[in-house]
Amino acid sequence: MRPVPSGMRASSLPAFFLSEDTKAGEPRLQREDEQHAARVLRLRPGDSLVGLDGRGGRHPLRVRAVRKGLLELEVAGPVEVVPGPGEADAALPWFEVAVAWPRRNRVESMVGRLVQLGAAAIRPLAAHHRGPEEVPADAAPRLARVVREACKQSGRSWLPVLEPPLTPVELARHRAEPVMAVLDPLAGLSLDTWLRSLLPAPIGLGTRARPIVLVIGPEGGLSEEERDALLACDASLTWLGPHVLRVETAAEAAMAIAAVVHGRPEDPSRCGVRVSPD
Repeated sequence: MRPVPSGMRASSLPAFFLSEDTKAGEPRLQREDEQHAARVLRLRPGDSLVGLDGRGGRHPLRVRAVRKGLLELEVAGPVEVVPGPGEADAALPWFEVAVAWPRRNRVESMVGRLVQLGAAAIRPLAAHHRGPEEVPADAAPRLARVVREACKQSGRSWLPVLEPPLTPVELARHRAEPVMAVLDPLAGLSLDTWLRSLLPAPIGLGTRARPIVLVIGPEGGLSEEERDALLACDASLTWLGPHVLRVETAAEAAMAIAAVVHGRPEDPSRCGVRVSPD
């Protein structure tokens, strides 16, 4: 591992996700991204781009040829590795946003913004007072595409985890040492004050094993049982504002505050590089 010289960083180049069956020395883009690169951006032989693997790797690539709308790519340099959420020198700790799912027509924009803001994990919260629509058991392919597009737009190198839904009671029992803030307009503690009281570290709090969980209940509020279960596991009630917000507004505002309190710009000199095998 060695530092990345700032001149090597390819953040200004177009970025696309690599196909899951990409082999060493034979880079391929996901079909949808390849079509966009070839037909919309009209990349030509000699053009440079970045391949994302969704696990922090940024692969410098170059177009070798274009045949029948398909790109033949070649490796153009060593792989830049960006630390993941909660790792040493990462831009953010591991924040999980557990949010009561809004109506279907508001879900995609909410998820896209949470990805841009740096949420490491997004979990549907199947609260008792949720709306009429059921919480999806699995992330739809469309939602996965929204996540990828938000990563490319925001320059993220790590795909967030789309967690399976849990009820608030299940969430309270899900981890041995949960660190949670539950948004409540009547709370006496502000969210930013609570966040500043935390000391995230790569070997402890703010990692995937022990995430910082931001809990956003439905607009109708949590039931007494749900609230008691969260308080029983030492969740903190925190204040975000004086009014009742839409769930997606509250989730995005909470993640934005978390990013300001605990975030920092990605520093190329702190990233590591590995050289792809021949």
